[in-house]
Amino acid sequence: MEDETPVVKRRSVCELLQRLPENISLVVEHFFYRLGLNIAQRPIKWIIGITIVVLLCLGGLYRFHQEKNPLKLWVPPDSDFVKDTEWLMSKFKDGQRIETMIFTADDIFQPYALYQLNEITKLTIDAQTDSEPKLTWTDVCFKIPIISGYSNRNFRAKRDIEDDFFDQEPELRKNKSKFDPSVHAPTEFYCDIISSLPDGCVIFSILDLWEYNSDIILNQTRKDILTKVNTINISPTLGHPINFTDLLGDVTTDYMGRIIAAKAVKTQWMLHVDFTKVNMNDAGNDIGTNDWATIEVLKWESALLNVLHESSELLKISNKLYNQSLAIWYETGRSFGDISSSTMFQDIKKIIIGTVLMTVYVLLILSQFNWVGWRFCLTCAGLMCVGGAFIVAIGICSLFGVPYGPVHSSLPFMLMSLGVDDIFIITASWKEVQSNKLNRVKSIDKRIARMLSHAGAAISITSLTDVVAFIIGASTILPSLESFCIYAAVGVLVTFLLQVTFFVAFFTLDVKRMENKRNGMFPCIKHENYEPNKINESKTKFRNAMRWIYSNIILTTPGKIVIILITMILTIISVMGTCQLKQWFDPNWFLPKGSYLSNFQSIHNEKYPNRGYPAAIYIGEANYVAEFSKIIALTEKFINMSTIDHIEMWPQEFANFIRGNYNKDIIKNGTVTDDEFHYYLSKFLFSQTGGKFQGNFAFDGNLTCGRNAPKILLSSINFAFKSFNKPDEWIPAMDNSKHAVIETGLSCYATVWSRVFAAWATDKVIAHEVTRNIILALICVMATTAVLIAEPQTCMWILLCITLTLIDICGFMYYWGLSIDIVSCIGLELAAGLGIDYSAHVAHAFLNSRTSNNDNNRHARTLIAVEHIGAAVLYGAGSTLLAQSLLAFSDAYVFRTFFKIFFMVVLFGIWHGLILLPVILSTIGPRTLHANQTNISRMKNDIIDVNDENNEALLPLNATIKSDN
Repeated sequence: MEDETPVVKRRSVCELLQRLPENISLVVEHFFYRLGLNIAQRPIKWIIGITIVVLLCLGGLYRFHQEKNPLKLWVPPDSDFVKDTEWLMSKFKDGQRIETMIFTADDIFQPYALYQLNEITKLTIDAQTDSEPKLTWTDVCFKIPIISGYSNRNFRAKRDIEDDFFDQEPELRKNKSKFDPSVHAPTEFYCDIISSLPDGCVIFSILDLWEYNSDIILNQTRKDILTKVNTINISPTLGHPINFTDLLGDVTTDYMGRIIAAKAVKTQWMLHVDFTKVNMNDAGNDIGTNDWATIEVLKWESALLNVLHESSELLKISNKLYNQSLAIWYETGRSFGDISSSTMFQDIKKIIIGTVLMTVYVLLILSQFNWVGWRFCLTCAGLMCVGGAFIVAIGICSLFGVPYGPVHSSLPFMLMSLGVDDIFIITASWKEVQSNKLNRVKSIDKRIARMLSHAGAAISITSLTDVVAFIIGASTILPSLESFCIYAAVGVLVTFLLQVTFFVAFFTLDVKRMENKRNGMFPCIKHENYEPNKINESKTKFRNAMRWIYSNIILTTPGKIVIILITMILTIISVMGTCQLKQWFDPNWFLPKGSYLSNFQSIHNEKYPNRGYPAAIYIGEANYVAEFSKIIALTEKFINMSTIDHIEMWPQEFANFIRGNYNKDIIKNGTVTDDEFHYYLSKFLFSQTGGKFQGNFAFDGNLTCGRNAPKILLSSINFAFKSFNKPDEWIPAMDNSKHAVIETGLSCYATVWSRVFAAWATDKVIAHEVTRNIILALICVMATTAVLIAEPQTCMWILLCITLTLIDICGFMYYWGLSIDIVSCIGLELAAGLGIDYSAHVAHAFLNSRTSNNDNNRHARTLIAVEHIGAAVLYGAGSTLLAQSLLAFSDAYVFRTFFKIFFMVVLFGIWHGLILLPVILSTIGPRTLHANQTNISRMKNDIIDVNDENNEALLPLNATIKSDN
């Protein structure tokens, strides 16, 4: 008889794909079983080794860099604003900085009111810094020549002197009514006077009308004051043109347009800033909201704030004594940075208290209420994993040159939430192991290995999907968000690695401590009479309560219908809110209500409601002679724009100056040569008419009276946008102004720049960035779960839950008064990572659960999954809320926003993960990965060595045949 050859049955592709999820699950569980066994057998070595690795990562702090430059934090690096700002700072070596005070009264034209204002102003001028060398107002102010002592009459008296300024006699010199000393006076004489003029600090103040003399002010009548305000437009102290009426607020006029009353007046100090000496690492603050300034300027501003604060307090006392209503409201260049930064860090106490509360909460959840059952050391070890992950993230990221930013202060919260969640998952798996009588007689290392075989698989799914979500978020164009996502990805990965190694090693030691009856806080003390509480097979009261709720309410047919209806209604409401969610960011949100700067902004908006946003057109190295007509056309185009409030048109004034004094039309090409242009420009900039425009030019050399103006490197045309109410108004205004410059067709680099463009540029891209990041995060989360779980239906339900969670968060952001800005963008990035945890844990537990008779009863398997993992998920959610709870009372906009988003992540994550998902799984969920005996036998043969005497112990928790329930 022929030998029969055994027939090898080949598995079909469909069968292989069907078994893929089971194979992945078995391989992952076996890996963590081996890891847990190794750690449990050598816990001390693992603790020491991991500690050394964490300490070595501290070496990366040598390259630690905290970014303080707002350009590198809040603005897209490829935006026009960044390019334009760097270009401008390379051309303009010097700049100005404005300090503002608003003085309010029932009638500011009363002599006593102006007297009080003058006394306060003199105090500010006398302000000195505390540090040595002491800096005064004259050391930091912006200075211009004082020409008040020289009038046209002085020059006319010498008009018979031959005018040798560029050896040309203007025709209009004969017209005495239009006498301009810069044109008609002899060059040497005029320029000697100009060069000998003293420099004076620039202050824009109505007190200039009385030359800051309190005695003169007190002797004025209200009529005298009004006459000067309405008629004088030349500064008595400086001699330069100034419109004093622009300083008035809440103005009342008569039928002829003359001012008859005002309730506010503005005083402005101009400071000089040398951009070549600005170092943002020194001048910036920890949240990147300081403006460009030198250390000297910042110190004097601090002294000015002290004077203004003391004066404000004294005015309050004076008002009570004399029944007055005088008040001052003020801001300096450093105010916004100071207050926004201090607001962030003044809530450190709330953060510390929240952390302590969460530590106590974790301790209570993990512990039994007896001396041995207190798991103080284990709780500290779990939180040490979070701290270690944060340290490693900073060290590694710093080593590779990734800067640390202000929003990174929220990273410990997120890592703590994930770390505590992992702790509860691990301890839940431990309770599941201990609930089996056969497991309790095995050695500790085998029980630890069985615990990690399931817990490691569960937390690896959520942790790795979080890592992928943050890696995708790092592709954003927003620098601070990019840096944060890199830190977060590294931190989440290291948190996961530390939890499955360092924490498990500590867990092993803690289990040995408890079995040796040693004290939870002082292990050297042994309690011989201690009797451990045996885990009841009927589970804890909490788990019994959960089982009753799910069996009798949630998973009943009426319960399922109600839950699905609620979910649908919730989604519809959220979609409606999402459609109304606006992209909107106001930097003033960083200011707490009641701060002096917030009060100043409110008064400014009330008293000066129509004041818009200052800006300027900047023109590079153009052929100004050939293209002057285009520059004129550009300014006229801006005049006709509905979004422009006003514009200072030096090109028109320059053209009028040439036409009036030299009878030439520069607008017509060919009428003025290049030399003549620079000759006329020098005259114009040293004239009383054009002197105020000197700051609008940057020359390739020094501008000198009596010589042709050097080559123009950069010129600017100042204007102001109108006051806008929403991004739909200011973004088109910004784009249209830039487009108008491009349409002009200048041959050189030209652009429009405003300080407020930093926020507007971010507003323009933030909505797109949020949508893009969320969609990419969902795709990658789906891909990651598909690889780790490989069960299509389960992946689909997880994706559905996280999508609905994000929709609900976005919708209720609108109802809770939030908008799309850079802070909420970071919050949504966190939500995409954290929101998956709830549904992924439940889905993974359901996929690995089975009933005692190995059938595919979805209802029973759902109950088993919820019982096993539900409590741990709820505990993790509770810890997150507890840690964040105190931030609800924070004055910082960042923390309040994070609290709202974290709260919604927990709320909607629990609803979809612990309520909706069990309803779906119990109805149409996938089959279990351990459906029959064949799977177990195959696993033994494929993964476990059948000759290993310990092969029973190597079986993962969910693969036991008879011993597990």
